[in-house]
Amino acid sequence: MYSNFEPKRVAQGLPPPDSARITRWLEQLQTNSQALLAWDGKKIVAHTILCPIRQDEVEFTIFVLQGYREDGLGTVLSELTLAWALEMGLSKVFLSTELSNYRAVGLFRKLGFRTTSREGDECEMRLDLPIDAKAQAA
Repeated sequence: MYSNFEPKRVAQGLPPPDSARITRWLEQLQTNSQALLAWDGKKIVAHTILCPIRQDEVEFTIFVLQGYREDGLGTVLSELTLAWALEMGLSKVFLSTELSNYRAVGLFRKLGFRTTSREGDECEMRLDLPIDAKAQAA
């Protein structure tokens, strides 16, 4: 997926620009993070990542391969990933994105993220997960 992903290095230098760096990056993620993948047959077309920050806090990242954008895949995969974060007992989800990535910013706001800071052309957003919702449903 990442060998063909465009635009390269769209978010804080990710995804990496070449195969060797992509491999190292994915190996590190596999060791430290949780991920969900979306497949089209044998081809990975989207990837979400929950990277730990503190015990109950994670950084969220999503990549959707061009050609699979604007059909709701990013929304569905994000919703599944955030539901999974809630199931894991996480309470705060952070992300960083470029302000010019209007689709992503719109999706994140739709999911309930709010902007907590801006620096240059990037912003940080945060979502507080309703930890009590799981207990209330039981």
